[in-house]
Amino acid sequence: MPPNFDSVHSVIFVEAELYRRKKTERMPTSAVTDSGLKELVEYDLSPEDVAERLTGLGLEVESIDNRYEELNDFIVGEVVTKEKHEKADKLSVCTVSTGSGEPLTVVCGASNVEAGQKIAFAPVGTEISGAGFTVEKRKIRGVVSEGMICSESELGLGEGHDGILVLPKELEPGTPLSEVFGDVVYEIDITPNRGDCLSHIGVSREIAAITGNRIGFPESTPEETDELTSDTVEVEIEDPDLCPRYAARVVKNVKVEPSPLWLQEALKKIGVRPINNVVDVASYVMFESGHPLHAFDYDQVSGKKIVVRTAEKGEKFTTLDSKERELPEDALLICDAKRPVAIAGVMGGENSEITDSSTNVLIESAWFDPSSIRKTARGLGLATDASYRFERGADIGIVEYAINRAARFIAKIAGGEVLKGIIDAYPVPKEERKVPLRFHRTASILGLEIEHERQIGILEALGCKVVKREQDGATFLVPTWRTDITQEIDLIEEIARVNGYGAIPDDTRAMIGIFVGVDPVQELIGRTRQFFVANGFTEVVAPYQTDPESAQQYGEAVELRNALGEDTSFMRTNLLPGLGKIISLNERHSRRNLRLFEIGKAFRSAGQSEGIIPGIVEMEELALVVAGKAGPFAWDVKEREVDLYDLRGVVDRYLGSLGLGSGEYRPVNQAKWGIGVPALALFVNNQEVARLGSIDDWVLKRYDIASQPYVMLLDVERLSKAKKGTSQYVPPSKYPVVDRDISILLDASVHSGDVEAMIQKRGGELLQEMQLFDIYQGKGIPKGKKSISYGLKFGSKEKTLEEAHVDEQLKQILKGLMEEFKAELRS
Repeated sequence: MPPNFDSVHSVIFVEAELYRRKKTERMPTSAVTDSGLKELVEYDLSPEDVAERLTGLGLEVESIDNRYEELNDFIVGEVVTKEKHEKADKLSVCTVSTGSGEPLTVVCGASNVEAGQKIAFAPVGTEISGAGFTVEKRKIRGVVSEGMICSESELGLGEGHDGILVLPKELEPGTPLSEVFGDVVYEIDITPNRGDCLSHIGVSREIAAITGNRIGFPESTPEETDELTSDTVEVEIEDPDLCPRYAARVVKNVKVEPSPLWLQEALKKIGVRPINNVVDVASYVMFESGHPLHAFDYDQVSGKKIVVRTAEKGEKFTTLDSKERELPEDALLICDAKRPVAIAGVMGGENSEITDSSTNVLIESAWFDPSSIRKTARGLGLATDASYRFERGADIGIVEYAINRAARFIAKIAGGEVLKGIIDAYPVPKEERKVPLRFHRTASILGLEIEHERQIGILEALGCKVVKREQDGATFLVPTWRTDITQEIDLIEEIARVNGYGAIPDDTRAMIGIFVGVDPVQELIGRTRQFFVANGFTEVVAPYQTDPESAQQYGEAVELRNALGEDTSFMRTNLLPGLGKIISLNERHSRRNLRLFEIGKAFRSAGQSEGIIPGIVEMEELALVVAGKAGPFAWDVKEREVDLYDLRGVVDRYLGSLGLGSGEYRPVNQAKWGIGVPALALFVNNQEVARLGSIDDWVLKRYDIASQPYVMLLDVERLSKAKKGTSQYVPPSKYPVVDRDISILLDASVHSGDVEAMIQKRGGELLQEMQLFDIYQGKGIPKGKKSISYGLKFGSKEKTLEEAHVDEQLKQILKGLMEEFKAELRS
């Protein structure tokens, strides 16, 4: 067990990312140990219960690992005597006490074995899996050996094999090594909004909330010398927006050496190689508190000055892994008076690392802007445990605690002297966040009455403080580590998850009471999806989140507060950029004949508009894409590329399936929402519901699209409102129809929609169908004119039409076109 000074955790999840050198890269993880949690909060729960309760709180436990169960057969032994082997210079004959019975004789070849040591002992019959044999009682150079004194490698605890593993003196002989080294490790999947739970303290708070027990924090105040920290180091922050707080402490006269065994084993349990006592403490405290720290060799800091600044264009820096990296422009750097010494929040520099010869240590504890760290880490391709935490919003309020804790800890195990005071550059302290809660609102949202004191108790257990109490509510001061709590609904969510989601009643009567029928928009979405799938289109689903450039290209974009990365930091303002990526991907795989559709939401900022989120408008959109050849290959048909009218034909059939006819198309000459010009605006019942055209040049260039796809963006909600009533089944007429084609010559400026409106008006009830099949300008057509051709179907529900009836109706149509548009009939 570790020495019991100031309740230092015997086991902590530690990942020494900042000081990791020449190691295989791994993704940052979150793991906590059962023993580490129990040193912070008391509880009597089995590992399975802990996992279940944490998962119920939203901290999903992905695995439970009982570490070092294989050490059950190994025990603590004590070397009572040691004598030189009479027949072998490099062997020793020891007697080992196992806590019961007479001491056993053991022949040992390790040079570091001494009388009085506590050692790891393998009795006869123990399997040494690391070496591939079983310990037997056997004679070695004439002396019977009744067991084996083990090294780290033979126990599977590490790579050390040159000498035996020497254990702490306070251990009792006979204690199974599974009790000394064993522990339960919980791997937890932490959601992006709960960066505070990337620590033992954070997870302990959750356990304290569900058990009702109080959490106890380890002592952090160090013993100080009379020498002032302020006399030995200066801190200058050039960009306080990116680094609003930077604290520094100095510990002098340390002795850098391997960490104590218990700390080394704490690191090894989670697969991390111990470096040295100073480095390991920095990591230890980072994972204990959740706040990243860094330790510099103070004597390598030029000018005894720390400057926080951004990188210059083309600036290079060699990190702890001995790699020279070109820094992204505006990456935040920690510098001394002459040069960079660390990439802020990501990784330290080789030029100031702690080595065996270091004697004085400068400790850094700071808070860096999450978006800045995220951008730098992505730009460098470095995912470290420090950047992982800063990106999710580290606790600016724990900066001082963490640096004091580390200084105290280093002084205890490395023999250092902590200088008096800290440098805490914090020019504009973060404003306290107060959030009111109405008790009746909790009941309204959850459908559950929770006692007022219970609500307050839950929030207080999570670190919130009551600053104002009223009859039907209270105002809470939100702790700095809970950056995700900003409004009343967040407090209610905390109450719900700690009280238990299972306690919320499943009352189906409430559902019956508010049922108001089928949502017309959802009904339309269902029919839309069914139509396009049946007509050979493939449905695609693109992410709702996108990058800033794509979002801001087409309107007032909505930025996310706690985005996972810059590429997903905005909500999409329409569906086309996402479809652009999909078109580009298909082209790269030689799939160019595309028929795609997507139904999904787009988001735009809209000032003071009211909605689910005030100031944000959510729109349900339909996007269509046609690209490539107009039809399947056939030897007797000339191939051609799709055009706008192929898309229009699909849209007409879609509108027909909804009982809306063909709609009205009006040419537009202004690009909108990623659709270039020329384009068509689709009107249904005098409301514009869609735009049809080619994808604009920005999308084509951004996603390197070689073809010319044609697209439609349709507002599903607006179409739903324009679609009056429900479609009625009309049985087909039992009388034959009569087909007529007409081609007319008219001014090129005349809109086809206006022409079709006139044809429909003059055609009357006998005109059952109209189809535009050709528009031509070119040879044989006068300049400024165009030829338009329509196919018309006439019919009656009551009788067979005679040719004379059809001719008269066609005559009326042509008369109207001539009068309105000065059209001429082409032969």
